[in-house]
Amino acid sequence: MIDRHGDRKTALILGARGRLGRVVVDEFVRRGWRVRTLVRSATGVPESDGVTAIAGDARSRRDLIAAAEGVDVIVNATNPPFPDWHPAVFEITEAVIAAVRTSGAVHLFPGNIYNYGWPMPDVISETTQQRPTTRKGAIRVEAERRYREAADLYGVRTIVLRAGDYFGGDGRGSWFDQVIADKVARGRMTYPGPLNLAHAWAYLPDLAATFEALARQSDEYGTFETFHFAGHTATGADVAAAMETAIGRPLSVGRLPWRVIRLAAPVVRSWRELSELAYLWHVPHRLDGAKLEMAIGEIPHTSFDRAIRESLDALGIDTRPTRPAAAQLATV
Repeated sequence: MIDRHGDRKTALILGARGRLGRVVVDEFVRRGWRVRTLVRSATGVPESDGVTAIAGDARSRRDLIAAAEGVDVIVNATNPPFPDWHPAVFEITEAVIAAVRTSGAVHLFPGNIYNYGWPMPDVISETTQQRPTTRKGAIRVEAERRYREAADLYGVRTIVLRAGDYFGGDGRGSWFDQVIADKVARGRMTYPGPLNLAHAWAYLPDLAATFEALARQSDEYGTFETFHFAGHTATGADVAAAMETAIGRPLSVGRLPWRVIRLAAPVVRSWRELSELAYLWHVPHRLDGAKLEMAIGEIPHTSFDRAIRESLDALGIDTRPTRPAAAQLATV
């Protein structure tokens, strides 16, 4: 990424070892940015052309201010484990605000749909009222409120890009790889909700490319902006069909045993955190991306079948090779 003076711009990526952060680093490097990553230990972190790893803690104002010196953009891809969200999310929020005030960088923040609670409307736009009904939803709403307040009081610039559930990339930790696709290699798919309800999905390579586009055009936006990334809206049946096409054989489809999870929630902390999010799979919803399209033009978008195939490939699940275009034409 070259600015008007002919210099390469610099992005600081927080959470670079995480699911979203890895893909964002790759995309920003591919687009010509200098990239810094802030990691707890830089030991063993490979550095390539355009990537510098800095040891530090994203919860520390001192570490983050030092890492952000001279950068143009901070991409906040941190995602502490659910049980640690309080106070970790707020510690990171305050550190990011301090670093942006000091550096003058633009902060890009990945929002989610926890903010809207139960019941959610079928279509969620930037003007939809946020009414969180879970602890995690309330934390996310408060974090965004603090960024907005910092924008109003100090001119700290934040761009929120809100998306649905992640899939794709080479990381682990999403509903897609830990639940839905976990047993696909054995011919079984587990789905967390009814198969006929629409659900918002974000294919990470597309989302990362959208972050880069917003960063490249960030001077065109206000001090606090929110955009919604429509991604893919797909039912459980759509996911199953795309997976069957990818692996070339039928799948048996089972349901996630929410009743068992709720019964164990009082004693199994991770299951308690999961059970709080069950509602997301029991109400149809999609994100309205019209404002984002107006801002950046054509939104990066990989077809659903291809995105599912590439996501399964990244998980090491055998998929059928796609025939070359010439071969396909020959059979028409």
